[in-house]
Amino acid sequence: MTMREVVRRVGAWVAVLTAVLGATAVAAGDVVAWIPYARITPEYDNVVAILGFRPTETTTTDPAELDLLLAGRPVLLIPEQSEAEERALEELGLATATVLTGFLAQGGRIVGLTYSQGAEDILRGAGLWAVTDDYNVTGGDIAIALPTDPLARDVPARYEGPDGSTDFANLPRDAVVVAWDTVDEAPVVFRWETRGGTVVMLGFDCYEYNDATAQLLTNAVEVALGTPVEPAADNVVQDLGPADIEDILIQLGYTFDRRTDDYGDPAWVIYLNVATVALFVDDPVEDAPGRYQYLQLYAGWLTGGATPCEVVNAWNQAKRGSRAYLDEDGDVALEADLYLRGGVTRDTIAEFLERFERILPIFLDHLHEG
Repeated sequence: MTMREVVRRVGAWVAVLTAVLGATAVAAGDVVAWIPYARITPEYDNVVAILGFRPTETTTTDPAELDLLLAGRPVLLIPEQSEAEERALEELGLATATVLTGFLAQGGRIVGLTYSQGAEDILRGAGLWAVTDDYNVTGGDIAIALPTDPLARDVPARYEGPDGSTDFANLPRDAVVVAWDTVDEAPVVFRWETRGGTVVMLGFDCYEYNDATAQLLTNAVEVALGTPVEPAADNVVQDLGPADIEDILIQLGYTFDRRTDDYGDPAWVIYLNVATVALFVDDPVEDAPGRYQYLQLYAGWLTGGATPCEVVNAWNQAKRGSRAYLDEDGDVALEADLYLRGGVTRDTIAEFLERFERILPIFLDHLHEG
């Protein structure tokens, strides 16, 4: 029996964390707050209180005036625009599309806050993306998905979504998710490098706020994304041996067995509460026998061709960091990868496994609903 056959009855998930980005400070005078349809109290007043300064403010809807205000300034802040309908915001985006794309082309950074109406609608109207706000996550359990990202600096690993929190749908494929709802890992905070600049979206409107959302907003405005920096060298690994892997598994409290895969490399069967999953290694280090630069999680279950391709494809379209497929026997399989070669932290590997465990029931529900 192969390793894949051992775990054929379950599903798995993993996300590949991207490179760490660095930071430089932004002065208060560099920020333009675009507030044509913002509700001042309490949302925008709370934004100003969090920042500790009042940005250059404008209510203009004239593209030429906006362009003039943005000249030489690196940050455009777009708070929640709750006094307008989505259609009006899309039309505003269409009218100012040239200004917004030109601002990004100069290396500008757009920071948007939203609950139901905001920058996502303006940028959609400008033709920059198809992003929409999605589900209300007020009171939800929000987790930092990418702890090494500058946006996550000094933010608690988990926080409760304050009143006026949302997640997002239809993100660009290369967007970087920084925080998500732990129920289904839908993005709540993300950034997107595009057209020479950066867009940061915060899924809260500051109707209420807590320490976590205040820090996220502060980071989004103060941190200039895009300068690569290295994490602390003593916490970075580029390859792992069996003892390293088992040390992490033990640290996480997992029960497991070591096996040997079809190619003679070590592999592990991990017994989770809801499923059994296989962990494979590959990409051996040439001058260090027994060490590997690639991890793969695999799970599958016997469906005998009963699961339509459309159900599998729907998962791949909606979810990040994993790939589902039907194998040669028509059984459903799910795989995901983590590459170590460029350097990752041990915390990243632990999060790789823990997130994998959280997604299992979500994937199973997806199959059953399909």
